[in-house]
Amino acid sequence: TSPTLTTPSIVGATETVFTITDGASVDLDPDNGGIQLWTLGANRTCTASSFGNGQSMVLMVNDGTAYSITFPSMTWLSISGVSPVLATSGYTVMVLWKAGGTLYGMSNR
Repeated sequence: TSPTLTTPSIVGATETVFTITDGASVDLDPDNGGIQLWTLGANRTCTASSFGNGQSMVLMVNDGTAYSITFPSMTWLSISGVSPVLATSGYTVMVLWKAGGTLYGMSNR
């Protein structure tokens, strides 16, 4: 009734790619998919109330026309220690994860 996996193997795993519906405030929810795309329609604020310890996601943000995001309290692991300035064309890619009750982020910018 309760089997034990001794040598588990995952073959051919595919991440779910989710497109975030743009809005004035968006809750980033890793349960929606491991890769999430967000095109901003204006300056935005996001929350991360759905993040649990051990969860992570790749967030790809297209800022539209030089828009910005206000992020929730989190630790940015970058030289500056602050949230990235979004690219004016293409995507800014961020990895977000929660460990020990702290939300962390890293970016390609």
